[in-house]
Amino acid sequence: DPLTAGADMAGSGDAVTAPMTGIVRLIDVDVGQAVSAGDRLAVVEAMKMEHPLTAPRDGTIAAIHGEPGSAVEGGAVLIALEPDED
Repeated sequence: DPLTAGADMAGSGDAVTAPMTGIVRLIDVDVGQAVSAGDRLAVVEAMKMEHPLTAPRDGTIAAIHGEPGSAVEGGAVLIALEPDED
């Protein structure tokens, strides 16, 4: 199911993307904040449902693109993690 995969994986690598077009309802992190894989970073509302976006890996928030109440296109990068050192 693409919606479940989007909510569970929330992107890959360094980018956390919106699973579909919707409205950003919540941003739970700040730039510079350390996060662990699976931490909730944001919530997007689409099709009358809330879709939590989670960290795909451990890392540090590098950038936030969007704010609560803003519209977002499906696939748009909402949160970027600093590049993985591996």
